[in-house]
Amino acid sequence: MKKAMLVLGTAIFIIGGCNGQAGEEQEPPGDNNGGNGGAEEEAEDEEENGETVDAGEGMDLYEENCMSCHGGDLEGGSGPALDGYSADDVRAAIEEGPGSMPEDLVTGDDADAVAQYVEEEG
Repeated sequence: MKKAMLVLGTAIFIIGGCNGQAGEEQEPPGDNNGGNGGAEEEAEDEEENGETVDAGEGMDLYEENCMSCHGGDLEGGSGPALDGYSADDVRAAIEEGPGSMPEDLVTGDDADAVAQYVEEEG
């Protein structure tokens, strides 16, 4: 009986930690006074580098790493809804890990792909 209570208590503690900021309004990380969220600057960078981000890859990475907290339609869950976030805001959140979100779940080009996917879908 004590073992079952210990397991139950541990499970509640872990689940509670994952949902620590559910329902709280969160400001997107980064500079929110930039108007377009840096979209012009990002477009210029892509033109200069000739790089594009694969939207399908971004969706797959989102589903693997983000959907359990932010929902399948970016509607939120234990993490905030992601509708209306710019790619720059999403990238900053991925790097910084605000609230109870772990930082650097995806990195480099994968983080760029997820950020672009969220911006396009939101």
